[in-house]
Amino acid sequence: MLAFGLAWASPAGAQSHMDKMLFLELSGEQDAQSWGLLLVHLKGVLAGLEAANMALVRRGDAPLHCPPPDAAITPSWAAQAMRDYLAKYPKIPDAMSIAVIARHTLADRFPCESKV
Repeated sequence: MLAFGLAWASPAGAQSHMDKMLFLELSGEQDAQSWGLLLVHLKGVLAGLEAANMALVRRGDAPLHCPPPDAAITPSWAAQAMRDYLAKYPKIPDAMSIAVIARHTLADRFPCESKV
């Protein structure tokens, strides 16, 4: 919990993103405050990835991921999916941003059909 407080209290230049280590620490926490802040952060990450996906499709480019229409991609779902992804690929660097990890997690869970 101390690392969480320090990371969130530090200036933006010192800790401008949540990395793999902080994500794993927070996603394993049992207290509501740590979990709630993690979910808020993930909500922003997911919104950014959805906006990027929509912009790519609008431009006619390949999307980042292709979830089915009935997929419920919530911050809670994403936290578990990302933990599963990190267990599958343990060599991902500890300093990797969770935004990058989330992007690859979604592409892994919801791959797009190849047009080849």
